[in-house]
Amino acid sequence: MSGNDASRPGSNRGVGHETGELPTVNFEFDDDETQDEILPSPTVPSPTVSVPLVEPLSVASPVGELTVEMEPRFEWGSAPGDSDPVMSVLLTLTPRGASLIDRGDGPVAHLILALDVSASMNHPDKYPVLTQALEGMLGDLQASDGPDVLLSVVAFAKGAEVIIRNVLASELTARDLISAVDRCPLRFGRYTDLVGALSRAGRIAYDTQRDDPTLPVRVYVMTDGRPQDVDAAAAMMQRIGKMPIDVDALAFGADADVSAMQALVSGHRGGTVKHVRKETLGEAYERISAVARRVVSKRALLSLDLGRGVVGGSVYRFRPGRHAYGSDAFVGGTHFEADLGTLEVGRAYSLLFQVRLPQTSADDTEIGEAVLRVPDFGGPREYRCTLAIPRHQDAQTIQADPVVVEARQVLEALEDADPEAMLRALRARRKLYISERRDPYLLEVVDKAIAELQERGTLDALSSNERAALTAHTATAGSSSKPSAGKREYTFG
Repeated sequence: MSGNDASRPGSNRGVGHETGELPTVNFEFDDDETQDEILPSPTVPSPTVSVPLVEPLSVASPVGELTVEMEPRFEWGSAPGDSDPVMSVLLTLTPRGASLIDRGDGPVAHLILALDVSASMNHPDKYPVLTQALEGMLGDLQASDGPDVLLSVVAFAKGAEVIIRNVLASELTARDLISAVDRCPLRFGRYTDLVGALSRAGRIAYDTQRDDPTLPVRVYVMTDGRPQDVDAAAAMMQRIGKMPIDVDALAFGADADVSAMQALVSGHRGGTVKHVRKETLGEAYERISAVARRVVSKRALLSLDLGRGVVGGSVYRFRPGRHAYGSDAFVGGTHFEADLGTLEVGRAYSLLFQVRLPQTSADDTEIGEAVLRVPDFGGPREYRCTLAIPRHQDAQTIQADPVVVEARQVLEALEDADPEAMLRALRARRKLYISERRDPYLLEVVDKAIAELQERGTLDALSSNERAALTAHTATAGSSSKPSAGKREYTFG
């Protein structure tokens, strides 16, 4: 690997890198940058980069102290010892403190935006809203009290084109940014070439990883439709997923295929799909700029090794972004591991584990040990949490933890289309959304969906926009730092 060129924008400016002895993954990517060949030719060998699973940083002294709060919640406060009950465990991780990444005077992140500029975006409620949101995002990135961010932009329609590459946000004017989008020859073409967009974005991310392995990279894909070649897009996402970068998506408007986008990015690092409307697009891009500066660790590997006699079942990610890892997520029924991606300070990361406890006469059962590994100076730093639950032998009435129960009901509905399961999940989501001050539009949709399930047992009466709002991850209302007069603002939670 080459890559400590201090003259290159976004370089680490002298911060070294060493691979350590942790496992590595290989990422292969096509070197051909022509628009005619979006997918790599199978006959042309691709370059290979070995990326450490957790990269130690070689620097003179620590940047700051990072702590991670690890809070387990159990479905019951105690479990009967004379049986082998199945129960849910909700584990929440919350990073606190300073970043472990010393960027010196360089950028703290590389944002890669992949923007759909196809014909469907040529509408007063879409393209002008997008350009206004981009202008606002750039203004946030150029705030005097924040560190710099590297920016790249890929536009796609009938083809894909890199229109801005590796430019510091502080050196880019709003006029230049919007003009680059306006001048794109692909603008308003009748096609949605998401494969090409992911290829271009992946190429930029690959080069960033090669040149500066310590720089956090996040890709945001925005589209208002459905990609034409979903299978090829999924194959490209699998290749991108081999790199330590986050990929998230914004599904814009009523025609956006939220389910297709979730199938592409969910389960990867990042992996959220937000449904946005013209009222919320600006806040979505404001959040993108804020997130770039809140990253405290580039990678976060979470593992859970179960104790003796405990068997693992299904695993879900509850936040950020709901995702089902499946009923076979525990290798051999005892070991689970996932890359949570970049960590943001103050953000809660929650996973729900379903486990079967052994029958026992002991006073408690050690369910297992959760370990979070993040890159640190000279080697990974580890945070550990032992999960244990009391056992009782006599008949007792144990109240279930409502937080865990509601999370389980929401997550189990991801794999169960039964109307009763959907109704339980929607009621639980409604309680959460009220407490978390979600977008009022979403609450209206949830209320309508609950009424339809109660009266008809289906959601057939919901519009495509309402279905998209229910399917996607959701919005939190009222936390914007700069609300506009006469406009209700929302941001993503």
